[in-house]
Amino acid sequence: MNRLSPIFLIGSLLIILIAVSCDKVEKIYPPSSYNTELDVSLYPGNWQTYLDTEWPDFDTITASTQRNVLIDDFTGHNCQYCPAAATAAHNIHSQYPQRVFVSSVHSSPTGITGFQAVNAQYPVDFTNAQGLELGQFFGAMPSSGFFGNPSVGSNRIQVEGGTELFYPSGILSSQVNNALNTTLKVAMKADVNYYAQTKGAFLHTEIELLDASLTNLGTIVVLQQDSLIAPQNVNGTYTPNYVHRDIHRKHITNNLWGRTLTDDLKKENGKYYLDYSFVVPDVLTLDGSTSHDPGNMHLLIYVYDKTTYEIYQVLRKTFE
Repeated sequence: MNRLSPIFLIGSLLIILIAVSCDKVEKIYPPSSYNTELDVSLYPGNWQTYLDTEWPDFDTITASTQRNVLIDDFTGHNCQYCPAAATAAHNIHSQYPQRVFVSSVHSSPTGITGFQAVNAQYPVDFTNAQGLELGQFFGAMPSSGFFGNPSVGSNRIQVEGGTELFYPSGILSSQVNNALNTTLKVAMKADVNYYAQTKGAFLHTEIELLDASLTNLGTIVVLQQDSLIAPQNVNGTYTPNYVHRDIHRKHITNNLWGRTLTDDLKKENGKYYLDYSFVVPDVLTLDGSTSHDPGNMHLLIYVYDKTTYEIYQVLRKTFE
């Protein structure tokens, strides 16, 4: 009878141990590490099933290798010059649909003015707490360039030779092109799970800093409505069937600046992992009726500098 040598047995055992060890290292972001503040009741089943079958494997998700751009568009439904800015922003998005995304924020530098106010002709309230805070924050910053509606910006990058983060839409295209051609400093991945039974959603994100000099970063998740047909002042003309697009609805953390990238969110591989749970709200409607339509909603997830407010990367995710 042939016998296996002790050396062969020891070698085989080492190979098995190494293989098992490597398998454990690959699962750097196990479900057991999830944020315990998640509202697990939004999953219509046993939470362990979610952890076993729904939790994302980021190794199977490809991160963009190019820098994307967020266009802030501060607007109002009774602002006669705002539609031209919205069209300029939407045209750029149409040119780069996978890289340029628009956020139409209904706020003036001081919050609600006649441009955003609701009345008989303009009955839809497009404003929300975080959108108004955002407008007031940059409106109070003398160097931001946000002095009135309309006003747009590209990743909140200062214009060349100036301090302005926001400006008229006439220079938006060149500013976006400049941003698109800059080096990617932050890589992001994201995965969304939505459940109609509870109207609940879970968002999981992975953030990797590609530039070691970056510090003091935050991340914000914006819930947006794709579109709504409602009145708009267009060049002084009341236009009842105007298509409002990319409507800023809220930040899912219910605060202005989202979450800070802190060391406790960083895993052994040096990447940050943030998880969120939230209820997807009803869409805005012209007549104020209740309508739940997650297919008419999307998320914008971005990482920004908490000192300069520059946005380093942004992703768009839908509720599939």
